[in-house]
Amino acid sequence: MLKGFLLFPGQGAQVVGMAKDAYDAGGHAVALYEEANEILGFDLADLTFNSSPETLARTENCQPALLVASLAILDTLRERRPFKVLGAAGLSLGEYTALTALEAIDFADAVRLVRRRGELMEESGRGQDTGMTSVIGLEAAVIEEICAKVTASGIGLVVPANYNCPGQVAISGAKVALEKAAELLKDAGARRVMPLNVSAAFHSPFMDRARKGLAAALTEVSIRNPMAKFVNNADAQVLTDPEAIRDSLARQVVEPVRWEQSCRLIVGQGDTIFYEVGPGRVCAGLMKRIAPEATVVTINSLADIEALPN
Repeated sequence: MLKGFLLFPGQGAQVVGMAKDAYDAGGHAVALYEEANEILGFDLADLTFNSSPETLARTENCQPALLVASLAILDTLRERRPFKVLGAAGLSLGEYTALTALEAIDFADAVRLVRRRGELMEESGRGQDTGMTSVIGLEAAVIEEICAKVTASGIGLVVPANYNCPGQVAISGAKVALEKAAELLKDAGARRVMPLNVSAAFHSPFMDRARKGLAAALTEVSIRNPMAKFVNNADAQVLTDPEAIRDSLARQVVEPVRWEQSCRLIVGQGDTIFYEVGPGRVCAGLMKRIAPEATVVTINSLADIEALPN
């Protein structure tokens, strides 16, 4: 029997046609899309398989599309290979996929939550001149210091938003503050400072309106103890208590994603075999930088599943 720790990708990993081979193969993947279509009131399968990259990338579309695609691939894996889940973690949006895979959140509730989350995040960014910037080749402590310096100067708020892996941190904030921070980061020796193609300052205090709306939505959802280890983004801790998970999911939109710290915790506790389930290979690439001793098997197609040992 295969066994390992599941990793799920977040926004940005989406691609038109993701999970279509799992859907075409029939099985439970079709039922997932049919249920999601009914919940959302539109054809998610058609959006995922046939829309333009620009339409799919819209936050309110991308989030449910990624969730369902990843779970469709996971269910196809489970149907074709015996698999024991040792735990799960997800990159930002991927937390909802992880919690659904661990049976802590029902599929229908997860679909509603991520659609609402996407809408709230998009709404929170409207009317704000904000964004995000990727910083490559600089220690996190230096980035934190420069963000704090720019914010303290009164130019505008800028904060670390994603601790992806050693030497790769994303920052969020007001565009004028991001521009000033970029100057200082380059002066400090950053190898690359690149604005990201996103609509708002995600994982920052600029998302506080989304946090409040999401917290309200989460009160209407039943959350159970995960069936296996769950490591959250906001604190990089193992969470088991449903109320702690609920609080963490709301805080996550205004606090940095501590992915590097989460992966180090998981590996430090003895899990070194991972399966990245969903489109892309982002989690595998980051893990290679975080813990080279770990093994990550990427599963984003039916062919990947068929290539696994029985």
